[in-house]
Amino acid sequence: MSRASGYRYIRSGGRRPRKLRRDRRRFSSRPFGAGRPTLPVWGVLLALGVAATVFVSALVLIEGPLLSLKPLITEIQALLQPRDPKTATSDQLVPRRDPAGAELRPVPSILGLDEASGRTRLAEAGLRLRVDETFDATVAAGRFSQQEPLAGAKLERLGLVTGTISRGPPLASLPSVVGLRSTDARELLDVSGFQVVEIAVFNEDVAAGTVLGQNPLAGAVIDRRSVVTLKISQGVESVYVPLVIGRSENDARRAIELAGLQIGPIIYRDRGSVPNGIVEAQTPNVGISVPRGAAVQITVVRVGDTTVPSVVGMPLSVAERELLDRGLLVGSVRFVATAETRLPVVSDQEPGPGASVPRGFGVRLTIKTPTDSGQMQGPSGDLQRTSAASG
Repeated sequence: MSRASGYRYIRSGGRRPRKLRRDRRRFSSRPFGAGRPTLPVWGVLLALGVAATVFVSALVLIEGPLLSLKPLITEIQALLQPRDPKTATSDQLVPRRDPAGAELRPVPSILGLDEASGRTRLAEAGLRLRVDETFDATVAAGRFSQQEPLAGAKLERLGLVTGTISRGPPLASLPSVVGLRSTDARELLDVSGFQVVEIAVFNEDVAAGTVLGQNPLAGAVIDRRSVVTLKISQGVESVYVPLVIGRSENDARRAIELAGLQIGPIIYRDRGSVPNGIVEAQTPNVGISVPRGAAVQITVVRVGDTTVPSVVGMPLSVAERELLDRGLLVGSVRFVATAETRLPVVSDQEPGPGASVPRGFGVRLTIKTPTDSGQMQGPSGDLQRTSAASG
């Protein structure tokens, strides 16, 4: 309405101008929609298509967040629903996935707890549990002996903790391996899980490499990881002959005995390539391996003195040769008739065996003879007749 028209409207007492009243009557007499702009059909279809596209896109954009919330919803349902910890699995207690950006949580310790208590403690911390089993002699059966990760480590919510439950010590009956070869015995015990310790023992009656004994004994029910001690025969023990040439007789004796050997017959010579009282030769030679306890013979040079051998029990002729080999002679001979013997043999000698005397010394002998022997002539040509009573 123009300014002039407004004045006319006021002057007319509030009545609209005539022209406006005519226009109002003209439009009000037309049918509904007549003279108004209309939208083409293709425009309507285009608008509907755009609206449908926007709706579908909105559903696609919303579906992703909804799917990401599904594990959380499952977790809440699992925690709210009461379950038996002995029969429920870790997948039933908590979901597998965890929303991104979850806060790290400290892992509690489940060592020493049973499976139900361990599950409860981890569930309270928002963690999952996977159970393994193993034999452990240090932890009671049915209790957690290990866990991974260890207590105090940080995991995301719904993180997985592996707990190992002890089945106690693995028990088994110990087989008998006595009499087997050491390699066969070790293989048999290794297969059963036992630890083998071998101890070498010399034994001249059992072949080398054979099991002589075992500890614990066969049939004992023990931990599979127990130590089984086997005694293995090494056969006859061998030692090396020491060097005694050039040593004195006493030093040679001590060296031979310390080597696990024994002194054999000693040969004395009145002359040699070494000084008096020194060992000139030995048999076996130095460095030879011989069984423990074998005898070693030595030859000692002894000038001037010699040792009286034992000739008791020998016939007179044999005793005379033995004394001559030592550089000695047969001295006086006394015959004693007795019914205790059938052949004449030496019953006593003076000096006794082992005495040190000068070479050429005559050893006095007493010979027992049968009672019917009558008179006998000694080596010196003297005739002596004695009786058992004369002594």
